[in-house]
Amino acid sequence: MNKKKIAYRVIIVAVLVLGYLNYFGNEKKIEKKEDIVETTGAVYDTEEYHIEADKQKDFLKTNETVFEKAKAVIDGMILTGDNAFLDAGKNLLLKSNILGKSLTGWEFETQEAKYNKENGEIESTIGVTAINKAEGIEVSGKNFKSDTKMENVVLSGDVKFKTKNMTLSAEKAKYNDKDKIVDIDGNSFLSGSNFGNESGVLSGNFKGLKYNVKTNILTTSNSFMLDYNGIKLYGDNLVLNDKTEAFKISKNVYVLADGYKIDMESITSDGGDNISFNGKISGTNGTYSFKGDNGVYNKVTRKFVLKGNVQGTDKSGGKLLTDMAIYALDTKELELISDKNTEYTSPENRILTKNLIYLTETGELYLKNGYTYFSDKYNSKGENFFYNKVTGKGYVIKGDIKNNIENQYASGNRVDFDRQEDSYLIDGDAYFEDSNYIFESQKIDYLGKKGFVYLPNEYILKRKKEKDTFEGLKGEYNLTTEVFKSFGHFKYVSVDNIVEGTNLNFNQKTGIGSVEKDLVAFDRKGETKLNSVSGEFKENEFVKLKDKLVLRSGDIIVNANSADYQIKDQKIYIPGEIVFEDDVKKSTGKMYNGVYEADKKVFTGEKFNGKDVKNTLKSDIIKYFTSQGNFVLEKNAEIKDEKTTLRGDRLEYNKNTEVAISPKRFEIDYSDYNIVGDKGALDKKTSHLTGKNIQIKSKLNEEFRGDKVEGTLDNMNLDFTGNVSGKIYQDGVPVNFKGDFARVYFKKDAQGKNQVQRVEARKNAVVQKEGTTLYSDYLEIQPEKKLIFGKDNTKAVLKDKDGIVTTVTSNMMTGDLNTEIIDLVGKVVIVRKDKDKVLNATSTKAKIKNKDNIVELRGDVVVDDGESVIKSDEADYNTKTNKVKARGNVFVDYKVNEKKSITSANQVKSGYNKILKK
Repeated sequence: MNKKKIAYRVIIVAVLVLGYLNYFGNEKKIEKKEDIVETTGAVYDTEEYHIEADKQKDFLKTNETVFEKAKAVIDGMILTGDNAFLDAGKNLLLKSNILGKSLTGWEFETQEAKYNKENGEIESTIGVTAINKAEGIEVSGKNFKSDTKMENVVLSGDVKFKTKNMTLSAEKAKYNDKDKIVDIDGNSFLSGSNFGNESGVLSGNFKGLKYNVKTNILTTSNSFMLDYNGIKLYGDNLVLNDKTEAFKISKNVYVLADGYKIDMESITSDGGDNISFNGKISGTNGTYSFKGDNGVYNKVTRKFVLKGNVQGTDKSGGKLLTDMAIYALDTKELELISDKNTEYTSPENRILTKNLIYLTETGELYLKNGYTYFSDKYNSKGENFFYNKVTGKGYVIKGDIKNNIENQYASGNRVDFDRQEDSYLIDGDAYFEDSNYIFESQKIDYLGKKGFVYLPNEYILKRKKEKDTFEGLKGEYNLTTEVFKSFGHFKYVSVDNIVEGTNLNFNQKTGIGSVEKDLVAFDRKGETKLNSVSGEFKENEFVKLKDKLVLRSGDIIVNANSADYQIKDQKIYIPGEIVFEDDVKKSTGKMYNGVYEADKKVFTGEKFNGKDVKNTLKSDIIKYFTSQGNFVLEKNAEIKDEKTTLRGDRLEYNKNTEVAISPKRFEIDYSDYNIVGDKGALDKKTSHLTGKNIQIKSKLNEEFRGDKVEGTLDNMNLDFTGNVSGKIYQDGVPVNFKGDFARVYFKKDAQGKNQVQRVEARKNAVVQKEGTTLYSDYLEIQPEKKLIFGKDNTKAVLKDKDGIVTTVTSNMMTGDLNTEIIDLVGKVVIVRKDKDKVLNATSTKAKIKNKDNIVELRGDVVVDDGESVIKSDEADYNTKTNKVKARGNVFVDYKVNEKKSITSANQVKSGYNKILKK
């Protein structure tokens, strides 16, 4: 006898004892009515059953028993219900609010159940719900059959199998407690189950499922379909852990999602948020196809991720290469990511980017983390890009976009564009370019179809064909009328000139711009500046300055009433009076009807009068080279300071160097001198003069001439070179000189007038006074001291009143022009010609006393008068008497009749012997 039977017998004995005590203790009365025995508080025990009930009715004739509010224990199963019935075969039938509990932890509920004593099974055909709380399983069905221990349970007819995470509808389900397997037979349907927290609804169709209650694993080896929020997962093999939510789908696996059929080797999940798609993956919707190494689906984000060598194609010839593709089911967003570059190519375009996002429903395209986009119509490059193909609107972040058809190019920190409106709104380092123009600013609003370009901030506008530029604070361009307006200060720069001002209205068709006020124009180099109240200009042709002209070039400032600046010629025509000044050099001037050549920096005008710190200038015509500070004065030209007046038909004066040049004949009045030359230069600062063919005359009738002259007027130290001649006066007697070179020194007398202090004549120098002519390679005349000095090949020619000429040569001579005494030193040679006689004398030294008619010879004296030769240490020669008086070591050699006479030495030494010629 097993333990269960022993237990049951103990229970029966206990029930009988309790029943006995109850019977006798309460004196219950048993009534017999129509062979029915009714017992309240009944306990019914048999070998098969133990039943407790509020009321028991035994039908004696039929051997049937009815219980109310019964509790039955059958082989360890406890059954409760409102009504219970034992038929004659001792089969138990329960009705209304039935609850059954097995020793294996199962419970079931029904409204009608039957226990078949013969086979020991409990059955129900009106719907049963069985629950195993420990395992978290609920099974329901129309038809129920189970043993009392619920070790084998069979459900059929509208079967529902429920766990914590899923609900399965099936035709039939079997449970075997020994192997803890629930077999779900026939067609089954998984519907409306929450698979994971807030992850969505899972449904599916199956044929034949097994659920292991112990491991919580659901499996099938038949073809099935799982629908997860519209994603259909297909396969022939399923392993699903209901507890961990981990699963694996294998064999003939594919997915249907958003019109795509996606093939792979298997689908797995570890129960977390991700579902893995394993093996090579490929998919298509008939138009688009893709493939990759593997994929992942996130149940929370509802995003599908395709990884590894991702490729895509479409029927139009498009090709896609990337490292990873992410598709969001909720937003229909496709994102492509690559470490290097995602590449998309088609017959129309090509995209390279690290991150691409495409919203398939709205047609919005995002390119991120650097991209390049090429197409037949558009090119673009930058950090980020957005485009909506439906609206035609988009933007670029830190990049550019080019319309190849319209030849438009835009770049900036952000570029918003509208292809339908042909508009661009560029913000931050804004740049826009088309066939004709370039716009640069911090913000550019280009409205193509509306026909306007707005520049609300500082801007630069460049015209390509004209090669000119506008800069300003704020601008507006009408694309239809081609009128550009600049508000506030602006700057216009062309190839040849610059114009600035306030408020510009510029007509691109005519090329003429009007300036409301503060007009400023520059020449092509920017070195000449023109200011005026208002005016107008035409590109590369003219600038007209209408009122209160101020011209600045270098250091000069010019004021006039108006001007016409002809840009091509680089000439500025200024009618009427012109006043200019140089603040640096402190010079001013006035002229009329002037022309300023901006490229050459030359001013021409009429009736000029001007002055600087020291000089006044005037001429009928002026050319003023402003950059060099050089004046060219023509016709009646004059440059004058306190000491000097320079006149000529053409005078060139540089106010920087203060040098005046005359390339033509000129005249200078300086102190008591008048200077005339064919050409020359005068440094007004140093009074240094150079010139050609110069003639100088003083009020004292002194004259100086030379092919070239150079020297300083202030001290009148002048060098004359080439064909030099001159005349000075010695006590009213003229002294003439000439030579190849002469230097004349002057000094101021007590009255401050210049007088000749010294004349140096060199190379073929000749000095002549009355009957005396001196020759030398160097002659020096000092009129004040009345001295003359000569060296190097000196020669003196003396002519007396009788016309007798005496020629004297020596190495050096010194003479007094007043006393007419000349000292000769070195190789003295004297030649005197008197009628038919010639006297030759030589000595080491000599002194000519012209007024006394005496020539004194000293040292190695030799006198040859043609008749005799006298040699002595000294000799005096009287040019008037033609007699020689010799002294010291006298020797006479007579040439007449070959007679010789030698006197004693004492006589010669005493000078007693004389040679007398009559």
